[in-house]
This record gives sequence, C-alpha cells and structure tokens, in this order.
Amino acid sequence: MIINRSTLVRYGLAVVSVAVAVGLRASLNPLLHDRFLFGLAFCAVIASSWFGGRGPGLLSVILSASASLYFVLPPPFTLLNKPNLNLIQLGVFVFIASLFAILSGSLRKANDTLQDREAHLRVIAAATPEILFTADPSGQIEILSERFFEFAGKDRTQLGPRGWLNVVHADETEAIAKAWSSSITQQTEFHSTCRFVTKEGIARWFQCRAVPMLDKHHRVIRWVGVCSDIHDHKILEEALARQTAALTRSNEDLQRFAFAASHDLQEPLRMVSLFSELLIRNQTRNQESAYLVAQITRGVQRMQELIQSTLEFSRIRAEDMEPLSAMSLEDSLSDALWSLQAAIDGSDAKIVSGPLPDVMGDSRMISRVFQNLLQNAIKFRRKDQPLVINISARSDEQTCVVSVSDNGIGLSMDYAESVFEPFRRLHPKGGYPGSGLGLTSVKKVIELHQGRVWLESAPGQGSTFFFSLPLAHQAQLPDNPVNSNSAIA
Repeated sequence: MIINRSTLVRYGLAVVSVAVAVGLRASLNPLLHDRFLFGLAFCAVIASSWFGGRGPGLLSVILSASASLYFVLPPPFTLLNKPNLNLIQLGVFVFIASLFAILSGSLRKANDTLQDREAHLRVIAAATPEILFTADPSGQIEILSERFFEFAGKDRTQLGPRGWLNVVHADETEAIAKAWSSSITQQTEFHSTCRFVTKEGIARWFQCRAVPMLDKHHRVIRWVGVCSDIHDHKILEEALARQTAALTRSNEDLQRFAFAASHDLQEPLRMVSLFSELLIRNQTRNQESAYLVAQITRGVQRMQELIQSTLEFSRIRAEDMEPLSAMSLEDSLSDALWSLQAAIDGSDAKIVSGPLPDVMGDSRMISRVFQNLLQNAIKFRRKDQPLVINISARSDEQTCVVSVSDNGIGLSMDYAESVFEPFRRLHPKGGYPGSGLGLTSVKKVIELHQGRVWLESAPGQGSTFFFSLPLAHQAQLPDNPVNSNSAIA
C-alpha cells in the first residue's frame, strides 16, 4: 500500500495539533483546574477536520480523548479514580467532536470536489476557443473566460458598467442590449448574432447564446452562456449568397434565352426550309436537286428538334416543380405508357411491371422519367428479337429504387457516366434519332428529387437503368406482390 505525502501531512497535522492542545491544557491545569477541560482539544479537532478531512479529524478525537484522560482529567498521569462528572464530560466531548469531525470532513470533501471542478472548468474555458460567461439573475456578468479579455484587450476593471456590451459593435449594441434585457425579464433563452470589436479595432461576427439555470422553485439562479466566433462562416455564407444570387440571375438569363430561342430561332429555320424548296422549284427537277432539298429539310428538322429539346430541358427547374407529395409510381408509369402507346405498338415491345410503391415526388416529372427511359429502350432495341422491358422496384425504410431493364443492344460500362451528359451520343447521328438530352433530363429530374440515377449494361446484353426516390411515409412494397411477369402492353 502506497501512502502519498499529502496523506502523511494531513494525519501528521492531526497528531501535532492534539499534542500541542493537550500539552498546553495540561500545563494550565494548576490555573484552570476543572474549567475548559476539552476547549483546546476541541480546537485541535476543528483544525484537523478542516485542513485534513474526516479521517484526521476522527484521529484527533481519539488522540484528544486518550491524552486528556491521562494528562488533563484529575488526578493527572493516571487512568484510575477519575471523577464520574469528568468522565461524562469526556463522553460528551467525544460525541460532539466526532460528529463535528464527520460533518466538517464531509464539508471539506465537498469543498475540495467543488474546487477541483472549478479548476477543471477553468482549464476547459481556457482551452476552448469560445467565450464562456455566467451572469446573476439580474443579468450582471459574474464570470468571463480569459478568451474574452484576450480578444478585447481589456481587463475586468476596464469593462465598465455595461460589461461585455462594451466590445459589441456600435451598430448592434442597442439591439443586443434590448434582446438581453428581454431574455432576463421573460426568463427565456438568449440568442443573438452580432459583431465584437477586437483590440485592434477589427469587427468579427459572434453567435451568442445563454440559458437560465433554475432552482426547484423554477426561479433563475444564474445564467450560463457561450459566444462562438462564426466570422469565417458568416463571410463564407455571404459569399455563397452572392454566388447563389449571381447563379439565379444567370439561370434567369438562360431561361429567357431558351424562350427566345424557341421562337426567334425556329422562325428563320422555317424560312430556310421554305425558300430552299422554292429555289429548287424554280430549277430543273432532278435527282441531285431532290437530294439537296431532302438534306436541307432534314437539317432544319434536326435543328428544330434540338431547339425544342433544349427548351424542354431548360424548363426542368426546382421552381417549376410541384411541391413534393405522396404520389403513385404506378400512375406515373401508366401516364408514360399512354403517351408512348403508338411507339410501343410500332416496336412490338412487351412491357412487364411488378408492384411499385408510393413515393414523394412530382408525378408529372416522374412520368417524364419513365417516358424517357422507355423511349431509350425502344430506340436501342435489337433487330433480331422482340423487345421486352421489365420495370420493378425494391425499397428499404426510407428509399425506393426503381429499375427499368431491357434486352436491347446494351453498351460498355466505360460509357455508364457519359450517357447522362447533355448532347452526348455514342452512335452515328444517322443511326438513331434523338437530341441527346433524354437521359440528361432523367438525371436532372431525379437529382431535383434528392435521388440518383445509374446504369448497368453490357454490349449485346441489354441495359438496366436504376433511379432512387424517397418513399412516401415509409411505404413498403406489398407483402404479396402481383405477378411480376404480368404484361402492361
């Protein structure tokens, strides 16, 4: 067992204090006789208990009682023939002194614990970059961490009656003072964002918060608060707001341009087509002129298709979306199938669908997603076998993942990301029709729904497109789904 130096000092103090007290009292026996027999011994118990704690205090009681019995109580220097009254007094002394030692020792232990916690809190306050403070029920600041004085470049005597408000920027001082006063009066949490002025005169943004500590009667006994330096965050937030505003203006400009393009660019194209045909009509009709007219017409139609697709893509914006609400994926799929019925019949495609849950979304835009994915499957179907498109879904607690799978020509996974890029075409322009914006539109719509879209494919083995959406109220797929091989069309 290892006894540290502090313990030896505390118990040694008890022994020395008892020896001094009893020795002094014994030397005064000729003058005091039976008066104040245990007064000095009780002082030794008090000193031992307060400075040493409960253990040294009780030791001093035992030593004081034993030494007083032998040296102080008459007749001295013997343990025999002691008067009963003196023995009763000794018993009372032992009881009172022991009780005092226990209580005083507990109080000392609690005081030491409190001091240790305060020291611990001071270390934490010194280490944290935030400014910590406490205030009395009236709002007067009691404690401010050293971080505040380092920041302000002032000591406690220089703060004045307004306390920490002296370092608040002049433009915000009055508002902060009113907010603080209102919180004190209403006994509610204090929240504020303001600028503190450093000792160099530089203003930095801080976020301040204070909460009231209540007693068992719900009365405020103290306010505890913290002020956090959010200057860098504030500057970044302002810069982001400026960039967002600039991006919004840019998007609005692009939107206006798209609307202008839908009219101003298509009208000249129609004129090119018309006058080209009139020009050819005035010439001798032959095979070469017919070819030129066909090429011009095809180019004009291609340009009109690109312009129209670009216009539709530009209209896919968060501002144009309906508020996200519970919607039926099966209803959106039915709308898409109805719109594509002619193309489905013309390609002899077979659409197979399993059960689809309700999700959170814009039904109009999700129907467009299904429509674009089905069109893509029809466009890139194989010529040597019938087209089959399978649509299914799986879900967890929060998300639904829909898959649209086909048995078409497929593609290499090297292009799994690039197919979603605008105007990206992996095949010759004459091979397959389209503007190159269909899958780009799918990706944009799904991302506006806080989901994602991806592709799995292999050449000659078809493609499967996946997209995720948030479930509506954690809706799950039916426990007993319908036959997944049932044909929709």
